[in-house]
Parts: sequence; structure tokens; C-alpha cells
Amino acid sequence: MTLLSILAALLLAGVPSDSRPPDIKVTLLGTSTPNPLPDRFGPSTLVEAGNERLLFDCGRGATIRLWQVRVPLGTVKLFLTHLHSDHTVGIPDLWLTGFLPLPYGSRQEPLRVWGPKGTAEMVANLRKAYEADIRNRRATASSRTALSERQAAIVGEDFAEGTVYANSGVRVSAFKVVHANIDAYGFRVDYKGRSVVISGDMTSN
Repeated sequence: MTLLSILAALLLAGVPSDSRPPDIKVTLLGTSTPNPLPDRFGPSTLVEAGNERLLFDCGRGATIRLWQVRVPLGTVKLFLTHLHSDHTVGIPDLWLTGFLPLPYGSRQEPLRVWGPKGTAEMVANLRKAYEADIRNRRATASSRTALSERQAAIVGEDFAEGTVYANSGVRVSAFKVVHANIDAYGFRVDYKGRSVVISGDMTSN
């Protein structure tokens, strides 16, 4: 398996002299394999562009790493390179912990997940798997911790090559890559004339 890699370096000439934050920031939250290693969490990359917080893959420990860099789980959108388990196993944690009314959660909108064919079906089955948990949490919540159906929702969407997401000047595009015998993609994020390219797992293409 090829490790998660960044193919194109951040196209920044450096931090401006007034020390403003960069237009695009990339954080490698995890770069491991399926091996359960305590010092290397599963594949997950955070790209911050403008006001957007975009998470690419959600491997083991992604939520821990997000809060470690003080990014609330409820503020990210999720994009999947492919549906191997080591890239998706953290989704239930991101979803269910992200709507808790605490500083590390506080999601107000459904968690949106974009991925290859099969993503929408996987997400629909996750909703079924955790239906009882969500029903119980909503029924027992106090007025202070009330949880709306919208907050507790998760929405999956299958994509093909091309533009996957565009908002506030940020554009995410997907392109096919070769990895095992599975539908797999890389991504390019564009914002203010700068770009980041994420390969996901792949062999030479």
C-alpha cells in the first residue's frame, strides 16, 4: 500500500511579512497503514482554505488529531479518496462526536460526506447502525443539550471526476487514480490562485 502522500507542495512563497495566516494550510493528521500503531494514526489530511475546513479521509484517530489542533469536529466537511476501511473507520466518531454540544463538537448542520460510488450507500447504512443511539440521545436531551434532527444528520454523496465542491472561492476537484482494484480518486483544492493536490493511496499512473 502506498502511504497517503501530498503530490504538489503548497504553492506559497512564504508567510507575508505582516504574519497573516496563509491562504491555504495543510495538516497531516495521520499517515499510517491499517496497522494499529499508537504513534501513527490512520490516513487523514486537513486542508484549511479561507473559512473552509476540508477533511480528506477519516482514518483511525482523526477526531483526536482534529481536536489536538483545536479544530472542532462539527466544522469540517469530509471527502473520501476511496472506501478502504482504514480511510473510513473514523467516520462514525467524526459524525457522532461532532454533534455533541461541547467545544470539540457543536455541529449545527448535517455532516456532509463526498466519496466514490458506494459512499451514499455506506452513509445510509451508518444511519441505520446508529439509529437507536441517536434516538436515545434526542429523547433524553435537556433543553440545554437539545439535539435537532438536522444536527444529528449525515449525508453521503457519490461523485465522479471533475468539480466536487465549490463555495466561497474554494474549489475541490476529483481525479481518478490507480489503487488496488477499487474506485479511487485524488483531489485538488484551489483557492486564491493557490493549489494543493492530494493523491490518496495510489500506484504510478
